[in-house]
Amino acid sequence: MPGKHEIELFISEDGELKVHIKGIKGPGCTKILESLAKEIGIISSRELTSEYYETDKTNNINRTNT
Repeated sequence: MPGKHEIELFISEDGELKVHIKGIKGPGCTKILESLAKEIGIISSRELTSEYYETDKTNNINRTNT
């Protein structure tokens, strides 16, 4: 079973929305962010976490021809 994924939304007093996506390794988080941006507006900045640079082991497939 895949790990837990979380999306945290922070709204400042001036209406700025910040999104923090946790539990998704690799660039999959940016796909989610782009989908959210279609609904909530323009992305003014992006800060990648260490999870972005990790490999999602469930997507790695080793294939051997016999």
